[in-house]
Amino acid sequence: VGNSVDIRVDANQGYEIEDLKKFFDKTIDLNIEFMEQPLKADNIHDMLELKETYRKKIAADESLHYPEDAIKLSHIPQPFGIYNIKLMKCGGIRNAMRISEIAELAGIDLMWGCMDESIISISAALHAAFASVRTKYLDLDGSLDLARDIVTGGFELKDGCMTIVEKPGLGVTLV
Repeated sequence: VGNSVDIRVDANQGYEIEDLKKFFDKTIDLNIEFMEQPLKADNIHDMLELKETYRKKIAADESLHYPEDAIKLSHIPQPFGIYNIKLMKCGGIRNAMRISEIAELAGIDLMWGCMDESIISISAALHAAFASVRTKYLDLDGSLDLARDIVTGGFELKDGCMTIVEKPGLGVTLV
């Protein structure tokens, strides 16, 4: 596809630092938009060995659970330029919004992700994402993997763009 497509990589903690450096060196001419959690969650020290330009394109996923993690990861030099917030991982909307506020103060971009989960929590995450000024990425497709859900509505998906429905609350209806 050439350079017409941006590439997003989810490494799922699969790299050691030397392999990650080689990856970046060999893909420098590709449109790697960002990479999620290339090193083990507790290996923050090695993240700091990377050039800042690479760290800015890496999202903390398994390293980020709670607001306390966001504070720790916001110290300069910052090991990650993106925080991947998942409601099911961080303890809900309140903690997600706290992480979002920390990211805003630290100049860190946000990605809102999910697990395989109901439209209810996907819609809640979408509302939080739209309320957060640092939101840059959405990966809220977990409800699409379910064979059956207990609700409908919550959001609309059109041409790859998610929008909130104009209904009370989260906009969901019990099936």
